[in-house]
Amino acid sequence: MAKGLVPEETKHNGHRRAHFHDYNRPGVYMITLVTEGRRRVFGRIVGHTRGARGTEEYPHLQCSALGARVLEEEVGKIPQFYPMVEVCKVALMPDHIHLLVRVKGRLPEGKHLGSIVRGFKTGCTRAWWKQQDEEGRPGGDAPGTVGTVLEVSPSGWRPVLFEKGYHDRIIIRDGMLETICRYMDENPFRARLREECPNLMQRRLHLWIHDREYAAFGNLFLLKNPDKLQVFFHRKNGEGVPTHLTPEYEQEKVRLLLRAEEGAVLVTPGISKGEQGVVAEALTGHLPLIILQKEPISEYWKPPQGRFYACAAGRLLILAPWEMDGNSDYARFHSLNGLARDICLATDTRLLGLDRRS
Repeated sequence: MAKGLVPEETKHNGHRRAHFHDYNRPGVYMITLVTEGRRRVFGRIVGHTRGARGTEEYPHLQCSALGARVLEEEVGKIPQFYPMVEVCKVALMPDHIHLLVRVKGRLPEGKHLGSIVRGFKTGCTRAWWKQQDEEGRPGGDAPGTVGTVLEVSPSGWRPVLFEKGYHDRIIIRDGMLETICRYMDENPFRARLREECPNLMQRRLHLWIHDREYAAFGNLFLLKNPDKLQVFFHRKNGEGVPTHLTPEYEQEKVRLLLRAEEGAVLVTPGISKGEQGVVAEALTGHLPLIILQKEPISEYWKPPQGRFYACAAGRLLILAPWEMDGNSDYARFHSLNGLARDICLATDTRLLGLDRRS
């Protein structure tokens, strides 16, 4: 097994992500619940990315009977059981749910955010079982069924609806709240975009470039471009002046961006402010770019919104090495710049058979 930074499957669990936070006090959270095995039980995405926003042609979820029941019945039960909790927004997708909740007052003694989530999951699961019974699909699996997680119900053993646990994000500022709301609103659009642009939105968990293994997300064809340029700037010049404030930096930035306009692919981890400045202008200018990052790329990882759309347009590839040299952030950043240089020189790329698309 590879050592160091190893991308692995995202684990949606009930453990507190912020150990400093008291989860039974007021706060705003985005909660994500994923169905077991990624079952697409809440509906399907219809529409296309060329559709006008606000019309039936724009991507949106067409709810299943279960999806409608969750929205119309189960969501409303949260404030019934917990009057101090407001459900501000719901984003239902075929295989997962996002809930934006505001805890307006302290929860009852012994209760916390996990108690709310557990009750909601139980209600949705029972609604699913009821839906199966109404449709003549009781699903009475016996304990030990291979590949199925089971739970006992009044009618026997039944498959569970959700993965164990959940994922939460604490909303701590207004700008973050606006970003989360926009993310939830655009979920169906992004899902359809991935389906319409499979070659530009590839997720590869095992990719070899020279003698290094990476995980990747985006347009892999950028690696085939013979004209790749490394973007590398020290934090300060020889006189101790921040590099991004010098006229020499401005001249080099203009040169790199002009080369990118001519078809070269810029390659960088975007660590120093000088490198970040080039990345920002390349993204704004719709120029081809390969970004290296130390954050793992897992099976369900997605880039931030702006980079997501750059991938969909075929302008961006994000790479995360499975192994990184060094025991400090400085050493790892130095390693990423070394890998950027190697990628610019690379002539061979191997995709392993275990890969899958986003």
